Amino acid sequence: MHTLLFVDDEVDIVDSLQRSFRKGYRTLKATSGAEAIKILATEAVDLIICDQRMPEISGDQVLKYALEQQPQAIRILLTGYADTESLMRCINEAQIYKYISKPWEPEMLRLTVVRALESQDLSKQKQLVTTALTQYVSCKVVEQIMADPSRLQLGGERKTLSILFSDLEGFSRLAERMEPEPLTALLNDYLTDMSNIILDEGGTLDKYQGDGIVAFWNAPLDQPDHAASACRAALRCQQRLKERAGDFKATAGCELKARIGLHTGEVVVGNMGSKIRFDYSILGDAANLASRLESANKVFGTAIMVSEATWLQAGGGNDFIGREIGMIKVVGRDAPVRVFELQGQAGMTASPDLAGYREALDLCRAGLWAEAEAIFNSLPDDPVCQAYVKQCRKAQALGGWDGVWLMDDK
Repeated sequence: MHTLLFVDDEVDIVDSLQRSFRKGYRTLKATSGAEAIKILATEAVDLIICDQRMPEISGDQVLKYALEQQPQAIRILLTGYADTESLMRCINEAQIYKYISKPWEPEMLRLTVVRALESQDLSKQKQLVTTALTQYVSCKVVEQIMADPSRLQLGGERKTLSILFSDLEGFSRLAERMEPEPLTALLNDYLTDMSNIILDEGGTLDKYQGDGIVAFWNAPLDQPDHAASACRAALRCQQRLKERAGDFKATAGCELKARIGLHTGEVVVGNMGSKIRFDYSILGDAANLASRLESANKVFGTAIMVSEATWLQAGGGNDFIGREIGMIKVVGRDAPVRVFELQGQAGMTASPDLAGYREALDLCRAGLWAEAEAIFNSLPDDPVCQAYVKQCRKAQALGGWDGVWLMDDK
């Protein structure tokens, strides 16, 4: 219910205004400027109708005070004589919505109030929607959505997106030994840092799954460089974890390590759910694959694994630093997919020496398991090489290997 304040030193006028708006409104009245100021200091109001000519404190002074104390309140000046100077003060200093001359037409006054409050409500609703949307997308995206609200209608569309899945290593064990309050504070701190980076890179936050993050690029707005943006976000998230390692360790008692999977592919994206509750989200095999790539990092000891589709669309070795890991087959998918380890952004990170790794990978593909194993084993600090050492030994024991890694975990 809207709260209206009527101010006039003539009691019968105030009473008349209250009678006109007795239904559907909460009304307050003041018969002096001082009384009005006292009310404005203690009561929240949506609209003020104030007479101009009052003793001691004039209407323009009351409305100026209202602007300072409650700028969201609609201010209407009621005046019974032509006083250009005071009217200009109200317009310039009190920023009034409208002025109405006495005697007024009751229906016209009521219509003015109704329309003013409707406009105010619409503005509040828009602000609420904007505030809610900024939790999921960047301010720039919000501006474009608000310009075309049809983008938020119920339903979906097929679209190629770059999708990110992120998860913290060993978070379940961490949750078991930490008290709920510090654990919640730690998780909020971590998710805030990661979410800010994703939004800054133009991503859309789909959901949080405990410590997990799901985000995507190229919806609701088109982003020609969505794969590159997703890669930059993943790298920045890992960099942020390194920068805040000391802070997180002080709270958690251990280093926080995140695994990230990225894939670019076609999904259905849109407002899923019902007409009374919906969620802007994604569905499809491409989203499932991104999730599986996040999990596949465990096998190779990597931090960021990207599909070949993402790697190529992002510019590959021209714009980013990385290496091919090989072909993997994930649970729930028949066809294997080529994957890469994303290590850095070209020009910003020194390229690691991968000559030995590439030589060993070529030998492995040629079926020369023993030779490949020897080179992989000469790189003991490289977790991907050590994963290949085990695989080469298995290939020798079994008499061969088709080069496809089988991922048993989801």
